[in-house]
Amino acid sequence: MIFSCKKEETTKNTLVEKTGMNGSVKHLKYVQLNKNAIKEIKDWEEYFIIADLLKQLEQTTPTEALNNAIELKELTKKLKDSLAIETLKTPAFKARMNVFENEVLRLADMTYIPAISSREINIEVAKILLLFGSINNKINTVYTQKQFNEEINLDSLFQF
Repeated sequence: MIFSCKKEETTKNTLVEKTGMNGSVKHLKYVQLNKNAIKEIKDWEEYFIIADLLKQLEQTTPTEALNNAIELKELTKKLKDSLAIETLKTPAFKARMNVFENEVLRLADMTYIPAISSREINIEVAKILLLFGSINNKINTVYTQKQFNEEINLDSLFQF
């Protein structure tokens, strides 16, 4: 009589947590609006909603950034659609808005990629903040130029 012993193997499923996904990252500061620009766009609610959300992303974890990515995507779409300020409806400003939206869409797409690293998420958040700073810089420039033109009346200088 022959007996065979088969050793039973037990497998244990454990959740693998990605390293670095829950470590908070403080991103670099980006350009803010000056007082004159804030006064000029005070009625553009969607801008200020996005600005508040991005303030939260200044110091966040990659996990939190991904959790906010879909909301940021929806708010960015509303931001673009709600642009009613004529002085900002220029090709240069629209280009900045489009690049900003593309990077936000990229971050939202990262939520569906299981192999994404915390480094890639942090880089994308930094790009988004930098691009929002670029939008702010353009808004500041437009309204600084407008203020300059109002203060200096060139026609009166050239009247003889």
